[in-house]
Amino acid sequence: MKKYFKYFLSIFFCSLALKSYSANLDYFNQGMKFFNQNDYKEAKYYFEKDIVFNTKNEKSYLHLSKISAFNKDNNQQKNYLDTVLVLNPKNEEALYLKILLNIEEGDFKKAQESNLVFSKVCKELCSKKNDLSKMIIIDKKQ
Repeated sequence: MKKYFKYFLSIFFCSLALKSYSANLDYFNQGMKFFNQNDYKEAKYYFEKDIVFNTKNEKSYLHLSKISAFNKDNNQQKNYLDTVLVLNPKNEEALYLKILLNIEEGDFKKAQESNLVFSKVCKELCSKKNDLSKMIIIDKKQ
């Protein structure tokens, strides 16, 4: 009897873990749904909830940084982008957004350093590499 009880408990806890995992995926997907509808307040809620259960989801942090940019909260945007880059230093989109933020804040040295990294890792956003270099040079001169 104890043997069956142990199996039952094992199956029960495994099913709870799977249910929790699928709910976590749902938070990100719900966040994306609201993000694509430009309902940033709801999207932020679901992305933050996703991070509670999956602290290493760089996609949630990236979308939270975009929401912060929309809300013009540069400090929060910088924090989210830094987190994305800690989790994945080769995230092109985060590097690109970080460079734009550095240029906007007038920190051209950091923008140039990030641009060097971006140049080495870019695969999908390489077309923007030259534009970034021009922006850094032009803004630096002004």
